[in-house]
Amino acid sequence: TIRHVGGAMRGAGAEQISVLVRTIVESKASKNVLHYFYTLGYKLDHELLKIGFAFRFHRGAQITVTVTSTNKMPRLHATDEAVPVTPGIQLVEITAPAAADNYNDVVSAVSAFCEYLAP
Repeated sequence: TIRHVGGAMRGAGAEQISVLVRTIVESKASKNVLHYFYTLGYKLDHELLKIGFAFRFHRGAQITVTVTSTNKMPRLHATDEAVPVTPGIQLVEITAPAAADNYNDVVSAVSAFCEYLAP
């Protein structure tokens, strides 16, 4: 799967909510997707390996919490040689899919969940 995460929503509407809204487009990809990107002129710099956990639950919206550490692999598919990009630091992401008809409910659900995480 190829995932494109767009830029953050801007404008007056974005300033009135307490969550960051981004457009995400996912596309299915075949086994030769790497060859496809080479054909387009891209160059592979390095491959990343995310190691962690994903938690999914429903609390007003389908919420996914991922806790991962990111590792850089110097050679393609060399998972044994992966080295941490930021040792000792983990990335926590909270995501929930939304559409125009349930947008406000999802924003409220994510905001309420994030309040539980606040120190």
